[in-house]
Amino acid sequence: MTRSVVPALARTTRPLSSLVAGTLAASVLTVAQGRLSFVGLAAGAAMTILAMFGFVVNDVVDHEKDAKAGLRRPIATGELSRRAAVLFAAVLLPLVFVVSPVRGAADGVLAAASLGLLVYSPLALRFPAGKGVYVATLCCAPLLYGSTIAGVQRSWPVYAALAAFIAGREIWMDADEMEGDRRAGVETIAALLGQERTRRTGVALMLLSAAFLVAIERDSIGRIAALAMLCSFTAVLFWPGLSDGRRIQLSRFPMLIGAVALACGES
Repeated sequence: MTRSVVPALARTTRPLSSLVAGTLAASVLTVAQGRLSFVGLAAGAAMTILAMFGFVVNDVVDHEKDAKAGLRRPIATGELSRRAAVLFAAVLLPLVFVVSPVRGAADGVLAAASLGLLVYSPLALRFPAGKGVYVATLCCAPLLYGSTIAGVQRSWPVYAALAAFIAGREIWMDADEMEGDRRAGVETIAALLGQERTRRTGVALMLLSAAFLVAIERDSIGRIAALAMLCSFTAVLFWPGLSDGRRIQLSRFPMLIGAVALACGES
């Protein structure tokens, strides 16, 4: 593997976004156990690797669409071959189960999430208007995985807050990428509602879900984390001089903070 391929593979895994998934799983275990443990770290690593696998598969399947849309992703630009990416994904998937610290029901969650990631891109290409819902559903897997290992349950409002924030972010991304998607022959929800209306809908959903998470938190640490998430996202949203694309990228940081709030959410 040449030196130029390694950074291309790394960018394809979307490290920061993948880390959000791992942080959520690890945070659930840390809160449940009252300390940072090997099990928590291993669970976080397993979910991070699984998210990386999903991003690589997505880029492999979407390479033609991404190229037509002008997205500067390694496979779409030819910097990374599909063969190398597929081989990399084939290494990542079994590594998820090797790293996972618990067998049984937790493996079932990982298997279901793996299947969901494999079918996501074909479904999103066939039914692009609904891809926000697909992503929001998949993003509940880290919370479920961590809860399964910890032997705790999170109530439906916690899952609803997570799903709504992710769905809102996906809708906002659809608005920002509408022109590129049209060049690729893909009509997302932005093509149906219009770019500005879609943008407002996505942003409003993210703000409302963050505020809802603050309202349902009962744990003091969780409420502080939820407030920090809401404040940091508001800062990202209204900071002057940033493009929408940049704001969407920076929204990963409020998501990282929100992982702690979700982990502390009511059972």
